[in-house]
Parts: sequence; C-alpha cells; structure tokens
Amino acid sequence: MNQYRVLIVDDEIHSIRGVQAGVNWEKLGISTVYTAHNLRSAQEVFQSNKIDLLLCDIEMPKGSGLDLLKWVREHYPCTEAVFLTCHSDFKFAKQALQLKSFDYLLKPIDYQELEEVIQKALGKIQSDREVKLVEESYLQLKTSHHNVIKEKFWRDLILQVFPATKESIEKQMQYCNIDYPVHTSFLPILIHVQHWNEELTNEEEKIMNYVLQKAVDEEILRNEKEGYMLSLETGRVIVIMPSVSSINKNEQMNICNQFISHFSHYFQCELCCYIGNQVKIYEVLGMVNQLQEMDKNNVTKCNQTLQFSSERRGTPTIPTIPAEEWMHLMKCGSKDKLSNSLNDYFINWKESNNHITAQSLHLFYQDFLQGIFYVLQVKEIQANQVFSQNLLTEKPEKVLKSLNSLHKWVMYVTEVAMNQLHPQQEKESVVEIVKRFIKDNIGEMRLSRDEIANYVYLNPDYLTRLFKKQTGFSISDYLQLQRIEYAKKLLIETDLPVSEVALSAGYSNFSYFSTIFKKMTQLNPMEYRKTTLLLEKSE
Repeated sequence: MNQYRVLIVDDEIHSIRGVQAGVNWEKLGISTVYTAHNLRSAQEVFQSNKIDLLLCDIEMPKGSGLDLLKWVREHYPCTEAVFLTCHSDFKFAKQALQLKSFDYLLKPIDYQELEEVIQKALGKIQSDREVKLVEESYLQLKTSHHNVIKEKFWRDLILQVFPATKESIEKQMQYCNIDYPVHTSFLPILIHVQHWNEELTNEEEKIMNYVLQKAVDEEILRNEKEGYMLSLETGRVIVIMPSVSSINKNEQMNICNQFISHFSHYFQCELCCYIGNQVKIYEVLGMVNQLQEMDKNNVTKCNQTLQFSSERRGTPTIPTIPAEEWMHLMKCGSKDKLSNSLNDYFINWKESNNHITAQSLHLFYQDFLQGIFYVLQVKEIQANQVFSQNLLTEKPEKVLKSLNSLHKWVMYVTEVAMNQLHPQQEKESVVEIVKRFIKDNIGEMRLSRDEIANYVYLNPDYLTRLFKKQTGFSISDYLQLQRIEYAKKLLIETDLPVSEVALSAGYSNFSYFSTIFKKMTQLNPMEYRKTTLLLEKSE
C-alpha cells in the first residue's frame, strides 16, 4: 500500500490540532502529517519533503492559501490540494478552482466528509501516477536509446574524445546510426552568463545552470528535436542547430537578443550570446573553439549578441601606464589626484579604439600590482601584511572578467594601499564595506573573519586591527552583536517562532543562540519579545 504525506497549513493552531485529531490518517494510508502556520514555513516543508496532499486555510497573514497554492502549482504540480475555510464567498471558490484545487470545504469541518474527500484525492493521485508511469515508460522505450547515443556523439565531438576529422566523424556517425541529409550544415551558438548580480552558493549555481539550459531549450532551440545543447561548465551552454538551408542570421540575432532580455531581467544577471557561422559537421569543433575564444576576450560588452568574425585584430596592447606619476602620488599621499588620474586612465581606455582582450587586462593587472608592491617595499611595508592571500597568490577571475570589474578593483586596492601608507588620512570606507557585507550576509552561518577579509582582499589580521581601531569592536564581536540586533528586530516585528528567528540570524544551534541572547540582553528570546511588546502597548 502506498504511503502518502500530507501538509496541513493554518495560522490557527487549534484548527490544525482539530484536523490532526479528527482524521484517521492510518486508515487512509497516510504515513506522515506535516504542519505549518504560514506561507513561508509551508514552502520550507515542501522544499525539504515530498508532499502528496495539501490541506490549507485560505486567509492567513503574510500570504494567503491561494498564494501558497499558486506557488505549489509552479513548483510541485503533482500535489493535490483541498481548501478548508470559513469563507463561502464565490470569488474564493472560483480562484481555488482556477488553481486546480481538488475540493473546497467550509469550516467547521465534518471529519467524516473530510476523510471521504481525502480518500478521493489520494485515489486521483494514485491514478495520475499510474497513467504517468505508463506514458513515460512508452516514451522512454521509443526514444531513449537513440537520444542517448546521439547525445554521446555530440558530447564526444565537442569534448574531443575522438579526432574531429571528416573520416573519424563519419565513422562515429555510422557506428551511432546517426544520419543527416547530405547538405546539412550546423550553426553553433555559445551562451555565457558572465555575472550573477547576487552571490550564489554551489548548490544555487547548479540550480541556475539547469534553469539556463531549460530557458535556452525553450527560447533559442525552441524545443527543436534535431538541435543539440551541451553544458560546458557552470553558466556556459553550447547550442548546435542543424539545417539543410541557410539560417537567417538577423532572425537568429533577434531570438538571442530577446532571450538575453528575458533571462537577464528575470534572473538578475549579465550574459552574452555568440553566433558562429554555419559549417560542415567536421568544422563544428573549430567554430565552437573560436566562439569560446571570442567569449574569453570579450571584456567590454554584456547583454549583447555578437556574431563571429574571422577578421584578425592586432596584438593586444594597453595605454601607456603613467607609473611614475601614480607612484609619486602614492608616496606623497595625494589620494584625490591619484583617484582622478586612475579614473581618467580607464575612461580613456574604454573610449579608445584599442583591441581590448583578456590578455590586455592581464598585462595591466601585472604591471599595476608591480607598482603597488614597489611603493610598499620603498615604505618598508610587506604586502602580505596588508593584502589577503587570494589577491597575492591566485588569479582573481572576478577581477579580470571585464574592464569595468578591473577598474573597480584598481580603485579599491589603491585605497587600501594608501590607507596603509598614510594612516593619518585613513578613511572608514573599507570598514563601511565590511559592515555592509556583514549586514547583507547576516543569516549565513558560515560567515567568518577570514571570509570577510577575503571579500575585501585584505589580510585578516590587518583588517581586524583596522576594524577595531575605527569601531572599537573585533570583527567577531561585531558580527555577534549584529546577529543579536537582527534577532531582536525579528522578535519584535514578526511572529516567527524563536527557532526560525535563530536560523534567520545565522545560528544553527538554538540553545547556543538563547545563551548568547540572554548574555547580551539579560532576557531569553521569548521574555524579550513579551517584555518589549508589553512596553510598546503601554506607551
């Protein structure tokens, strides 16, 4: 017998307890009953568990049951839903039906009627599963074998598992039973997400890479069965489009531009598409490699579609660096003049007709760091006492990905160096950046002194001294203080359970959170909430 999982959502705890006690779950074959009191906690249950049936109130604070079902339909379409509500208003029932709610029951609930509705809903779930299983089995039997072989052929070709010669490719196609018409040519397109506007975890990057592939399939390949898509690495996708006729480049440009507009808007990122030339199958690998080289050397454009050009450009150069002027300004502490000179240099570089590539950025990066280190050495300051290891020993990919990111980095590193060279003129900008970073990441449990220091390219010990000098707190103490302040705000302004407040403030251990909270406020979290709310009411 199937074991089902049910989630009950209601902001009134007595209603939940009534349903829990009034229904014979075991008789219905329901193994687990989860509960939630608002939209957010219900979403967390869905994200952690497989939910077969949702029993939900409609009117709740911070998101209605209709809002929840709309979200469930988008993310968990196989879940059935039954609304339990005090409202007989037809507009609610209509919206529930539009969201494909299985049923709509009015409170007070007749538990025998509820059991009958649940049993019917579970019957539908089982029937849908069986139909889906039969359909999937048939389709897999029909297409999977050929698709897997075809996918392997293209992957092996792009990743150079076998030689990309005409003879070798024809031999592999014959072996894989892949056949294209004689006059077929192939159009490669490279899509690259250059920058996500928010920092993503490894797991979030995997999810967004999947989203990217789905979007490319729908908007660029347009679910074309003969087309092929290969994920090269996170954020990079190659599309291969076969055609026996010439593909309209202008139309393809419009499709790619529309895709960029949609994807960059909805997923808050910057990306580019690179359209190659239509080539024979044995020329596909060479064209893909040239598109990747285009992407590597695109350090000035974003949210654009670029067409491949075989035009040869000259050797990458950089504008002459006024090294003596910059080093003199560093030594004498002329921050404003140095800042203006650096900004002018980058503005002129952007507006120049120079061939700017990834190599151009590397050349500038190396020469600029050499100048910074020379001035520090003259002043008898060791660079590793100021800057973090990821600046000194690793190539900072994020810095060298574009001319704009290099510009921002140069301005920041210069300021850090000047603050060390001329401490009497030291500003609080670095400390302010750290404070903002802590505020933006207050819920991250893994946030540490070293992670914060790496974010601003500083040696942890140096940053700690600088931070304490200007704030009176060590970074660890300041982080702890901000976590507790954030927790206090949540306790007063929300009705989140204390355990959720602890997690939101970056504490995985509830007992430790309570101990620290009481140490800093002389009250445990629940006492603080009650006392503060009573004081506010009395005023």
